[in-house]
Amino acid sequence: MADSEFSIALRNYAGIPVVDLVGEINRNTLGKLEEILDRLVRAGHYNVMINLKRAACQNLTNLASLERIAKLFRSHHGSLDLVAEAEQIAGLVQRKSFSALFRLCTSEGQALTRIRKIPFPSASNVKSTPARFAEPRRRPAS
Repeated sequence: MADSEFSIALRNYAGIPVVDLVGEINRNTLGKLEEILDRLVRAGHYNVMINLKRAACQNLTNLASLERIAKLFRSHHGSLDLVAEAEQIAGLVQRKSFSALFRLCTSEGQALTRIRKIPFPSASNVKSTPARFAEPRRRPAS
C-alpha cells in the first residue's frame, strides 16, 4: 500500500481519544501518528487508544519506534493501549519491547476497562463520538 492508502482518524470513545490507523504502517505514516500523539499529550490526554484492527499486519513491529512518545505518556501516569485482532497481538506479544511500551487489548471496551479500572461489561454500553483538537486560546487585544 502507498501512503495515499493510509489514513489516521481521531475520535472519542467514552471520553478517551482513539486513533484509528488504516493501511500500511511505515516510517512516513509513523511520523504522522507520532505528531498526533504528541498533540494529544500536550492537550492533556494521557490515556489514548490506538486501534490497529485495520492496519497492515506485517508492519506492526514498526510501532516500536514510538518508544519516546510511549515514555512521555507514562511520565504523566498514562498509557497507550493498542487495540488489535488476536492474531496481531500474538505476533506482538512475542516481542518484549511491545509489552513494555504498550498495553495490548483485543477490543476498545477492554482498553477502556483498563484505563478506567472498571469491570469489563460496563464498558460495552458506551458509544463512540467524533473528536477534534481544541483551537489555541487567543489572548485579548490590549
